Amino acid sequence: MAKDNATPVYFDDATGTLVFANERIELRPKTYAVAKFLAAHPQQVCSKEAIMNAAWENSIVEDQAVFQSINEIRRKFAPTAVIQTYPRRGYAWLIPTSSQHAIQSQSQTQAAIKRSTPQWLLLSVLVAVLMGSVAIGWFSFVGNGEKPSRLQEGPRFKATEHQALMVLPTDTAALTNDDRGLGFGAMQTVIERLPNESNRTIFQASDVLDIMDRKPVAEPADYFAVSGATQIISSELNGVPGEYSLLFTVWHRDGTQRHGVLHGGTIEQVINDYTEALMLQLFGELTRPHRGASSLLTSTLTHRAMTLLAQGETQTAIPYLESAVLEHPEEPMQRFFLARTHLHLGQAESALPHIEAGLTALDALPPQPLRGRLLYLKGVALMGNNLPAASHFLGAAQEAAEAQQDWLYHAYAKAMQGQVLIQQQRFSDAEPLLAESLRYQQLLNCPLGIAQGHLDYFDFYFAQGNTEKAQEQLQLAEQMVLERNLVIVKQLIADYKNKLSKSLRYKL
Repeated sequence: MAKDNATPVYFDDATGTLVFANERIELRPKTYAVAKFLAAHPQQVCSKEAIMNAAWENSIVEDQAVFQSINEIRRKFAPTAVIQTYPRRGYAWLIPTSSQHAIQSQSQTQAAIKRSTPQWLLLSVLVAVLMGSVAIGWFSFVGNGEKPSRLQEGPRFKATEHQALMVLPTDTAALTNDDRGLGFGAMQTVIERLPNESNRTIFQASDVLDIMDRKPVAEPADYFAVSGATQIISSELNGVPGEYSLLFTVWHRDGTQRHGVLHGGTIEQVINDYTEALMLQLFGELTRPHRGASSLLTSTLTHRAMTLLAQGETQTAIPYLESAVLEHPEEPMQRFFLARTHLHLGQAESALPHIEAGLTALDALPPQPLRGRLLYLKGVALMGNNLPAASHFLGAAQEAAEAQQDWLYHAYAKAMQGQVLIQQQRFSDAEPLLAESLRYQQLLNCPLGIAQGHLDYFDFYFAQGNTEKAQEQLQLAEQMVLERNLVIVKQLIADYKNKLSKSLRYKL
């Protein structure tokens, strides 16, 4: 339902459903009442109390009831943003309403609801009703001279018609300069590994580039108009060495989409898991046991959240992550992302429950790097009010990361332990940890980590009143930021420069 916020929604009180973008949305009765109340006050911030009074009049309910209804509405409308959260104030409805019924007849309603049903299935049902005999298959033709093949019954995810798959180059614009040329290589790797069988055509890299040259497009689905593809796969890679995320979308010719999010320590790992995820989603088969299952998050909500995080829209991503956690509360990876996002915004108290839930979920799973990462987040969350506890959990995170050879968070944990010691003014103990952390980041060739390492040294010297050496470290960090175009930390560099400037003026 990828519509913009200008598409109006119609509330059908007779059926207790909504009609949006020619699709009917079913909600629970109380959730319908919540949606209607918010829509009656568009762009206004409505408090939880007002919502509860409107939807649960004369009833005593917990705040959680409102939260669950809000998340149900968001799930039904995703990826369209329909409700904006205003922390500690309430919620606001974002899209217009219509007094006109958006679907003109029952037959059109059914067609809209069934829009994603394959045409061959509808046709076979119709023929069965009219003729009561032979089932008819739907044929698809491709421009390679092959004869069309008859559909066969098969497993749920098996191809039931000739498929023509077009894998687009991976978008690497969010990576540092050194890695941005990997997009075409990732595409070629995936193309080579996907099986090219009699009922399946995989467009080769030269074909893809030729199709891309035919027409500039606003979104990948526009390539359907200039190709014989039945599915188009787009992807986006972001992150740093040791912590990459790959977001992908499978676009179908009938307008439907399927999303996935993969997380891995190396680009090779996420590309391998990307290939396996496509095989699983498109064909229901794997060439080898799937080892990325625990990191594969196929939720549209998670995909939307990760897209927003990659764009720097941290606050906007939180409602989607909260909805994803509500939908899959047992999934520790989504807890990790939500906790990390809260910490990025300085919301340690909001992060801690998700960290604890994630660690509890990991108790039932084999050892994996995520435990060390969650322990690291717990240590960071406690730094504001309990330095001894923070030091304990950062030490545990370092040990867990080392055991799993998760060198990125091994380095992070050492750096944060150094920051704890700086706050305790134990400078001789802090310096070796900062030095080792920076050395790990240099070995990983992680520009963001290297820049952060120099900023850690800035804190180290600044806390001792050595502004000259602090300035040298800030210049090294800024040089790395400019060379690698690390947009994400440019504001952080500006804050450090302002801090140094104020200190120098004070001394004068």
